[in-house]
Amino acid sequence: MRKSYILLFVFFCLGLRFAGAQYTVLHNFNDTIGSNPYGSLTVSGNILYGMSSNGGANNDGVVFAINTNGSGYRKLLEFNGVNGKSPNGDLIISGRSLYGMAELGGAHGQGCVFSVDTSGSGFKDLLDFSGKNGYQPLGSLIILGNRLYGMTYEGGSNNYGCIFSIDTNGNKYKDLFDFNVPNGEEPSGSLINSGNKLYGMTPNGGANLFGNVFVIDTNGSNYKDLLDFSNLTGKVPNGSLLCNKNILYGMTEQGGANSYGCVFSIDTGGNYYKDLLDFNGINGQYPYSSLVLSGNLLYGLTPDGGLHDSGSMFSIDLNGGGYNDLFDFDGQNGKTPYGSLILSGNEFYGMTWQGGKYASGVIFSFKDATVGINEPALNFAGMKLFPNPNNGWFIIQSSVNSQHDSHRELVEIYNMLGEKVYSEFSTFNSQLSINISNQPAGVYLYRIITEDGNLVSRGKFIIQ
Repeated sequence: MRKSYILLFVFFCLGLRFAGAQYTVLHNFNDTIGSNPYGSLTVSGNILYGMSSNGGANNDGVVFAINTNGSGYRKLLEFNGVNGKSPNGDLIISGRSLYGMAELGGAHGQGCVFSVDTSGSGFKDLLDFSGKNGYQPLGSLIILGNRLYGMTYEGGSNNYGCIFSIDTNGNKYKDLFDFNVPNGEEPSGSLINSGNKLYGMTPNGGANLFGNVFVIDTNGSNYKDLLDFSNLTGKVPNGSLLCNKNILYGMTEQGGANSYGCVFSIDTGGNYYKDLLDFNGINGQYPYSSLVLSGNLLYGLTPDGGLHDSGSMFSIDLNGGGYNDLFDFDGQNGKTPYGSLILSGNEFYGMTWQGGKYASGVIFSFKDATVGINEPALNFAGMKLFPNPNNGWFIIQSSVNSQHDSHRELVEIYNMLGEKVYSEFSTFNSQLSINISNQPAGVYLYRIITEDGNLVSRGKFIIQ
């Protein structure tokens, strides 16, 4: 038995390495090949496409491609001011064409919409923003049929940004909607589509000037303000929404219970708002991106906070429970992820704006997150730790099969230095109440094993 516990302790202390082994830096950016990516990646087959906001021959950013295994990085397009400058959003792919927007540059220096072949040839300037038709697009495009839809941060009739559409050849531009502060102001995220509706957010404006959630028909009619943020419900949402079964999910950069931002949900009719998670610094802070759904779990990134104040990767379930700190950036492995994760198969891909070998950002992969990186398969199903985060008082609940109910199981808790702070045997007929409120705030790891040494469960939780 003692030998089993010693092995368990060693395995537990290596838990971060186990989790970290799932994380791989695929590419380190530098000024020559592109630096400081602000958006997210796009995947097609085994190729990732993306943009950097700086670097390249003219230091105006690049469009690049790289294989999903990290090999074959290549610049497809170097921005030079005339063809665009400082792209901050994501690329979308249709056939052999990539579509994107640059925040600045173009004919009027106020940004542009462009297309380029996946080979890097065939660049086309589809639209130059000039103020009245929009200015400074910060988000990304979406494509419906042969039309592209997007938003600009400024410009439009009221100079507070607009929603527009244009066909994939660069023709038939249409100003669908102009923001005016009461109905929202300065959108920095992207639109999403459900049916004939477009859903989006603004980080400013609305009834309380903290931003809003809105819906509008794809033809520009029937604009509706679904939610006005009010600090406690979050404020300044900079990312995009996610829609699942008529429920919208999103994040705010600020506000919430701790003023560090929150994850929220609301239905597509603007009802049943729910605060799913309040960031507190330890579990991340100031999220700037969007959520990704896999199964019944939401995955996201924060550019700040976490164990090293360099950002974090997390998951929660659709009801706001089951928070899991999947990974903490530390600078060397990347820092400040402003973009969102993308999922291909059982592997996540993403980028950081800073950090890495040259402090200019990285491209990374993260495997098996869909089944919980820090959680091995359970020998007995039904283990649950709640609440998480907590104040040191929490419950571990078991609904194991009755044939195991008489078996004792060992619960051990360690801090991030590998020091054991709690150990107790329990029969786990239902639940075990644990009090380690004398421990300092931070991230803790737990292990549960049977008397014969079989691993039942392991994971992380946070004491606030």
